Amino acid sequence: MRTPTTTGHVLLGLLALRSWTAYELTQQMRRAVRWAWPRSEANLYNEIKRLADAGLAVAIEEESGGRSRTRYEITDAGREAVTAWLGQQPPSEPKMELEVLLRTFLADLGSADDLRASLAATRSWCLDVAADAATVLEDYVGEHPPFPERAHLNAAYAHLLAGHVRNLMAWCDDVEAELDAWAGATAGVGPTAGSQRMFADAVAFYRGVLSEHGHDEGAT
Repeated sequence: MRTPTTTGHVLLGLLALRSWTAYELTQQMRRAVRWAWPRSEANLYNEIKRLADAGLAVAIEEESGGRSRTRYEITDAGREAVTAWLGQQPPSEPKMELEVLLRTFLADLGSADDLRASLAATRSWCLDVAADAATVLEDYVGEHPPFPERAHLNAAYAHLLAGHVRNLMAWCDDVEAELDAWAGATAGVGPTAGSQRMFADAVAFYRGVLSEHGHDEGAT
């Protein structure tokens, strides 16, 4: 049996909660999981079929409103696969892909307006995420959240996402404020009071984290 991909394991995890149609699964992935694991709908549909072909999920044909549709349920083998995956350590290393960070790194080859536009677009993305996430999470505030038995796990998930958006928004503000001190230039500016403060803050944070956790700074 082919080992499921990470996407497959996540889909199996959702199927462990309840049965879903393929469409419902893709919508649930978009609603909750895409922040941590974005995948195209085509990829998700193909992965769902592979899980069924592997015997990790079962496809059940049903009638709804005079039309047939396929509902998927997890099998015992599927549950065992998710449990085994969760026991495999360590997870893959966290990855961060931020094109705006690359554009900032290479901004001396462009204009200040280019950088401002990139920051504005990133801030706009953050606001879109905030709007979507707030709408979803409002359902979880109160005594009757969806899947109440999982509230503690959903809260931990939401906490990291909020922190990421918060930090990215603050970073955009900091870089834009520093950009104001560059007098319209992006090349040849050199050290500034703001840039030196950013370096010092970064070093202090990293040193503090290493010290707090007793980490050998020479280790890799």
